[in-house]
Amino acid sequence: MKNRKTHVISTTKVHDWVNTTSHIKMNIKLNFRKVSKADNYIYFTLSDGVKSVYTNVDELKEYGDRGILDPETVTYINLYVNGILQPQNIYEVKKGFLKFLFDVPLKNVPISLQFITIYQ
Repeated sequence: MKNRKTHVISTTKVHDWVNTTSHIKMNIKLNFRKVSKADNYIYFTLSDGVKSVYTNVDELKEYGDRGILDPETVTYINLYVNGILQPQNIYEVKKGFLKFLFDVPLKNVPISLQFITIYQ
């Protein structure tokens, strides 16, 4: 579809609830939204099966090297344990710090902390 300001819809018959027919020509204004820019960064580590706190030191550097970002500077944070999205009430995130508030993941289970920042 070309980037046009209006689009014309035309029909020769319209049936409504009183069984009449009429000719309708409508001009519809299309609004094209600008796509926002976004940054997606994921902190990866593996659980040791014991500790409940992970820091920048625990990051698997072959997958990233920015550490645990400051929650005040990102739009969304998602925590995945073994690929499963976790509810926000089971963990706490601060700059350089991830804490599990209840049970800790089993040993060698992957922990992925996703940071999404959307720019206008």
